[in-house]
Amino acid sequence: MPLTLPTHPAAVLPLKVWRPRWFDGVALVTGSVAPDLAYALDGSGLPVWPLSHQPAGLVAWCLPAAVAVAWLTRRAAPVLAAHLPAAGDYGVLGSHRPAWPVTVSSALLGAASHLALDRLEFAVPWSEYVMHVLGAAGLAAVVLSIRRGRLLRRWHGDPPPCRRRPLPFWTVACAVTLPPAAITPLLPGASLPHTTGVRLLCAAGAGLLAASWAVSCRS
Repeated sequence: MPLTLPTHPAAVLPLKVWRPRWFDGVALVTGSVAPDLAYALDGSGLPVWPLSHQPAGLVAWCLPAAVAVAWLTRRAAPVLAAHLPAAGDYGVLGSHRPAWPVTVSSALLGAASHLALDRLEFAVPWSEYVMHVLGAAGLAAVVLSIRRGRLLRRWHGDPPPCRRRPLPFWTVACAVTLPPAAITPLLPGASLPHTTGVRLLCAAGAGLLAASWAVSCRS
């Protein structure tokens, strides 16, 4: 199947570059990965799979998951941008709040594109490997275009100032990420690459969000 990252975000992020006022770039990305977030709950007994990859799941699972992750991402953006390499301009996402219809429609569009790509892969099995290559190249090209054109500043202005505190940031990030990552091989469904991959991504994301919160509180 197409990779959660980078294939699915690469399919929708160009829309933000094409019409920046029409789309919420953060919600496009979180929506495009939202169906796969259900893999983290494999074996939990919760009825989120295969719901997350069905049309009904666009509203029942993908929309709330995508909006929640987008909200967390925006709250953490200034601190994350200050501590991640070459990510300074992305701090402006913390002060930019699109209108809610834009966020909702972008999240739904991102999730719908995920389902469409998955259906294409099932219909044309050899397309999986082509999607991996195109996804990696496409996402790299879009991110490079945004960076070189300083598009985030053109769209949303300058990012807010944020003091760097690398020692507490990376200490908290590692402390939160490593324990769940260590037990991932012991969880139900660990033999499935997509389940383990999503769980590791969630562990890393939780670590970065916690580190951002810790630095913000200290500041």
